[in-house]
Amino acid sequence: MNERDHIIAEFEKSRGQMRAIVARADSHQAIYPRWTMKEVLDHLSGWDDAVISILNAHISGVIEDMPSVRGIDAYNAETVSTREALSYEHSLREWEASREAVKKLILKVPDEKMNEVFPFPWGGSGNVADMLRIFYEHEEEHAEEIHNIIEKGK
Repeated sequence: MNERDHIIAEFEKSRGQMRAIVARADSHQAIYPRWTMKEVLDHLSGWDDAVISILNAHISGVIEDMPSVRGIDAYNAETVSTREALSYEHSLREWEASREAVKKLILKVPDEKMNEVFPFPWGGSGNVADMLRIFYEHEEEHAEEIHNIIEKGK
């Protein structure tokens, strides 16, 4: 399995874990102190958007302002608040569509750009595989945390 296929497989694995959580959680269930399940999905979609933006910039050789320039907490709050009026179903479709866009974009990264170091949307830097590993691990962490929250609530 080549690096891109491995990354996409890991993205599918983390998304599968999250889909299992979505199937069990009520859309308006409080997951974190201030977030419902819908807001968690909006949060993940927001980071998908940031990854798409940074990958597009990296591919084209453009320096892009970091989406989290005001800090990760501010970016998280913004990604959730800008999607507040969306229905749960809309948020769910956006969550799925944004991940498909990331996967398609992974296939478009030129070979010579795969190992170039560039800034990550949340700060720090590394190559494409480094950034995407952090990202799918982030989703896996949410899936595990939410699984534990749902189990405790039973």
